[in-house]
Amino acid sequence: MFKFIKFLIILVVVFLAVGFLSYQNGINKPAGAEGEEIPFKITAGESVKQITDNLAVSELIGSKLIFEIYVWQTGQQANFQAGEYMLNPNYSIKEIVNILVAGKVLSDERDIKIIEGWRIDEIGAYLEDNNIVQAQVFTTLANKEIGNWKSARPAGGLEISDFDFLEDAPDTASLEGYLFPDTYKIFKDADAGMIIVKMLDNFNNKLTPELREELAAHGRSIHEIITLASIVEREVSASEDRKIVAGIFEKRLAAGMPLQADSTVNYITGKKTPAITLADRDIDSPYNTYKYPGLPPGPICNPGLDAIIAAVNPQTSNYLYFLNRQDTGKTIFSKTYEEHLRNKAKFLK
Repeated sequence: MFKFIKFLIILVVVFLAVGFLSYQNGINKPAGAEGEEIPFKITAGESVKQITDNLAVSELIGSKLIFEIYVWQTGQQANFQAGEYMLNPNYSIKEIVNILVAGKVLSDERDIKIIEGWRIDEIGAYLEDNNIVQAQVFTTLANKEIGNWKSARPAGGLEISDFDFLEDAPDTASLEGYLFPDTYKIFKDADAGMIIVKMLDNFNNKLTPELREELAAHGRSIHEIITLASIVEREVSASEDRKIVAGIFEKRLAAGMPLQADSTVNYITGKKTPAITLADRDIDSPYNTYKYPGLPPGPICNPGLDAIIAAVNPQTSNYLYFLNRQDTGKTIFSKTYEEHLRNKAKFLK
């Protein structure tokens, strides 16, 4: 009898040891191999059993029993946080419980980064590529004539009158130039109107009272300055060169000389190459600054603050021409047309 009891004790110990090892293995072993994260949602008021069942259906846990034992054993049954999560099948039960208890939910916001010099169509393409809004929806709204905006209340609760920097823009102009490039936090369900209003509001904030005062002393309207800044933005990238180039353009404007900016021709054609063809130069468009002197009707992109400051504070120099080297991108300046031709032969092969 004693031997039988001893055998039972050993059997129970072995059983408990195996069970303990199985339990430890179960809470530390992932349900599957590492793969793409899976969206998982906990609704307020859901029980541990409901959460467990949903995790099993999503194949995020290998054992409902072990999951529930671990939850009750650690006293976390009342600590699960409602919300949306992204979970990986490679997470162990321990890791999943820690995430759900800590409330590491998906943010209601996401970041977008709009690059200096992007055109409306480039912003639209970026937003679509990142599954935010359809490009056509965004571009249609952003290309809407300002005159039409003035008679309607855009999404986001702000009226066009809130943006006084648009007052001197022609009614036929679009919002090209005023969608300030920056990194933004937007709500996941933000629509095109909300994004546009956020960009306009940021532009308004960047146009500080000090900058507006400098701009007023410049003698040009905000629309003209942003138009010039957009050309500077697309023509040169180095900050120290932008003020010189802005000064060259101002000198050409004062002399009634065409700006001859390739970037304005590319705005017509949609090309992204730095050089243009002779056929491109013959395009009959008010944006063709080879064909028509003066500023084009409006901005050709959305310039950053650096280019705007350069347009407000152009640097006077002896230069009248410039080009960007094809090999290094460095801007080369020339005082005369003859010198410019020599530089073209040397640096534009």
